[in-house]
Amino acid sequence: MRGVPIVGAEGYHRDDWEGVQIRIRADGSVDERASSHNGYNDRPGPVGGWASDLGLDPVKDAEEAVGLRSGNGWGEETHFLNVSGGSHAGNTAGIPRPGRIALGHSVHLIPLEPIAATSRAGFAISPPWRKHVWRDPEVAGTD
Repeated sequence: MRGVPIVGAEGYHRDDWEGVQIRIRADGSVDERASSHNGYNDRPGPVGGWASDLGLDPVKDAEEAVGLRSGNGWGEETHFLNVSGGSHAGNTAGIPRPGRIALGHSVHLIPLEPIAATSRAGFAISPPWRKHVWRDPEVAGTD
């Protein structure tokens, strides 16, 4: 759909939120996953992460059951975030597209709690602090 006048510029989504989550385990090991439409991915799956992206839970669950996908999108920390071109589907591995990757050293963490506590701003898409995953970081969906 790129270049179609009514769709908008490539990669444009009003008030879009990309995200990466880091989980630190009791033993010090670190897991990572990236937000990807309706779910989370670590690396592109056999169908390019589309099962998670489209909310196709039976397909996603089947991939996880046979080891083709990490559980709930959690995988080994890679220090890498790839945002798919013309989209906001992310993964933590894959083939980068120049200008659409974020390497670990270029990401700066900003605590959202102070913003969430006082913000009355309106957004086209719910900000992270208004999503279920804010209260339960293990949840499978991004809404």
